[in-house]
Amino acid sequence: MIVGSGNIAKVLEDREDVIFFASGVSDSGCTDLKEFDREKNLLLSMPNDKHLVYFSNLGVFRWDNPYIRHKKSMEKLVKMYCKSYSIIRVEVLEWARNKTTIHNHFRKCIEENKPVTIQNTFRYVLSLDEFKYWLGLIRVGEQEEINITGQRVHVS
Repeated sequence: MIVGSGNIAKVLEDREDVIFFASGVSDSGCTDLKEFDREKNLLLSMPNDKHLVYFSNLGVFRWDNPYIRHKKSMEKLVKMYCKSYSIIRVEVLEWARNKTTIHNHFRKCIEENKPVTIQNTFRYVLSLDEFKYWLGLIRVGEQEEINITGQRVHVS
């Protein structure tokens, strides 16, 4: 079962033995409690006797903002609610078309001939091939956390 219709959900291959929960909050700038509650309530409506794959964010290790606090809370909920699960943490999806990612922000600025605001930071950019490779390593029936970094890109 695939829950969701966004960038991640569109590239998943449906499996009978797994619930791919790809219907979460994807905008790391989100502060809308209604969106956070929507994701939480949807997760709690899933059957907990199947292996659940939850997509989180690598930022849980380095940032503190409403979105990251929500992702940490959702990870705890998955661990408490699901008998078996895989928490998959990613950051920037190379194939994603979300206007809020740094990758697409740069693309839009270039296309519109606007100045690009640059920060001295880095992001982990994940290719579709690498993403699919790691999904193939999910161990159904286990309780696991998988951090998929992809390529570390310095933004300066």
